[in-house]
Amino acid sequence: MSAFEQSVLSDLESRGWTISKPRQGREGAMYRASDGAGSTDAQTILIKDSIAVVTSHRGGVDLPAPWRAGREAKDGSPTAFVTARDLGIDLASIRHAPSRPPATTPAMEPIDQACVSGIRTAWNAKVFPRDDHPQFVKGGAWVHPAGLREFAPSHRHAGDLIAPLFHPTAPGGLTVELCGAQQLLWDTSAKPDKYIVSGSRSAGAFVPLPLRESFFEPGASLVKGWIAPGARIVVTEGVRTGQAVRTATAGWSAPGVQEKDTVVLAALSAHNLPAVARWLKSSGLSDSHEVVFAADNDLGKSDFIGIRKAVEAAQLCGGKVALVDNDKPGFDAHDLLKARSHDLRAGMAAVRDFIASARSPEQVRADRTEAFDLRPKTQNQDRGKEGGVAAGLSR
Repeated sequence: MSAFEQSVLSDLESRGWTISKPRQGREGAMYRASDGAGSTDAQTILIKDSIAVVTSHRGGVDLPAPWRAGREAKDGSPTAFVTARDLGIDLASIRHAPSRPPATTPAMEPIDQACVSGIRTAWNAKVFPRDDHPQFVKGGAWVHPAGLREFAPSHRHAGDLIAPLFHPTAPGGLTVELCGAQQLLWDTSAKPDKYIVSGSRSAGAFVPLPLRESFFEPGASLVKGWIAPGARIVVTEGVRTGQAVRTATAGWSAPGVQEKDTVVLAALSAHNLPAVARWLKSSGLSDSHEVVFAADNDLGKSDFIGIRKAVEAAQLCGGKVALVDNDKPGFDAHDLLKARSHDLRAGMAAVRDFIASARSPEQVRADRTEAFDLRPKTQNQDRGKEGGVAAGLSR
């Protein structure tokens, strides 16, 4: 998969889209997808060389810049498109890419200076959210703020949370730079209730939890003063899931219990997990720290994407996969807290047990064969979630 294809899929998934397995055709890689507005896959994504086209077979295509409205399809369906240049990806790296993806981490996308400047200004306003912010108590389960901040009262997004995104400044490096953000809405009844800020570079990026002011400094190190020797790194899809893990594993969460020091990287989408895993491997972090991918329990309707990508990522860096064994689609660490919202301590204990139960990717493959097409299928057998329209800071 090229850096461009990975960027497109990560961008759409972080907006709440659910994307199926690809089908390779003469025109390029084709994906069926759902934008979350309905219960069926009503969108298709065609990715070829340096352009990606989304066609909606139900209503319009509501994708902001850098996406642009395209020509109607032959059947009159609306389309939108984005190019590699729009995403800041070098065209030469796509045209001359080898057929087999390289084992090394791809070069990081250049940041959008206007986007980063707006996020930095909003962050430097130093508005700290209350512990009862709607995003922290969604579903009746409290999660620790983990360093997130709010847009200032004078800002058009006042009250919404800022979850800053960082990526390595160089492949395999341990210094990071601000490259975007996710905006988590005060109004949690909105669907979706989170957006990727327009201009953010999400491919291979993550929200580190707990956040540190030092991350915003030039040449910031992700290791110094953040990852203790022997600490565990848990990689999640969503920010709220990551907050749930931090809530349950921070030193104060279980008085008298010797809990392993744990930090979190929230990758924002399942498709971005392998990119984060490659960096963990190339940087040497996965050699010196236990790495656990806390997977979303995506089932057949979502093409098991959360499970498959977590397993793929774990295989890339020698990590493990934490996965619930139930039939509740999309169930994750935050859902474990919600299921025990009447007893926070019990919820935190359940999350700790969830992380401690992490298995090797090979064990997950053997235990969840339905996610990897290992079961023989009969002729009548049916084939077998963080997101939204991008929010520009000037919106």
